[in-house]
Amino acid sequence: MTPLRWAAPEWHESVGSTNVEALAAPRVGRVVVADHQSAGLGRRGRTWSSPPGTALAISAVLPPPPGDTGGWLPLAAGVAVVDALAASRWPVEARLKWPNDLLLEAGPAPGKLCGILTQVADDGAVVVGVGVNVDHDRAQLPVPTATSWRLARGGAPLPPGAREDFVQTYLHLLREVHLGLQDEPDEVRRRYLRHCGTLGRDVVVHRPGGQQTRGRAVRLDARGALVVAGPGESVHDVGDVEHLRDQ
Repeated sequence: MTPLRWAAPEWHESVGSTNVEALAAPRVGRVVVADHQSAGLGRRGRTWSSPPGTALAISAVLPPPPGDTGGWLPLAAGVAVVDALAASRWPVEARLKWPNDLLLEAGPAPGKLCGILTQVADDGAVVVGVGVNVDHDRAQLPVPTATSWRLARGGAPLPPGAREDFVQTYLHLLREVHLGLQDEPDEVRRRYLRHCGTLGRDVVVHRPGGQQTRGRAVRLDARGALVVAGPGESVHDVGDVEHLRDQ
């Protein structure tokens, strides 16, 4: 595989959706960044927006994932985000909720910090989009179960340069895990499992058709699908996971 090289990030003060912008010309290595999205995309066609200047959206165009690792690419992107947050000068420790959310489970402001959305272009390239709640105060959060990087730091706005530093660190780590899916897929999977807060939990999987599966999340299969026990085992390639409180 040709080494992935990032183009200079295209930074927008505001854009409809960084994923839509990237998909319009999905050149491998292209990076679209925005401080505000007026029509951000979520899974299953959801749209959302945040007040200007509070969020950070990054959409990066990657070559098709090698072999049968496509299901692991969004999970690996989550690893890159978690590690980038932990490595920043304003670190926070996040956990991954399968398949596409980052949560803060401890500290002064628990909740959802980031979501991930991957979309495939017509030529097979993959756009990996992440949206991080950066500078929201509590009144600006999109839903009561969300949180922000600012709140996790006690409510002080992030200092100048925090966004730029995070983008550069994240892109470095995203390139690393993408290469790892080709060269060391087992190591990428182990990294994901170390950060995953879903396995071993009682969960409800809300499936796209409206059905629900309740049980214990016991493992991920070779494709990155979630295996839920209870009674019997069910395998889920897609779905929204609800973590149930420990009894």
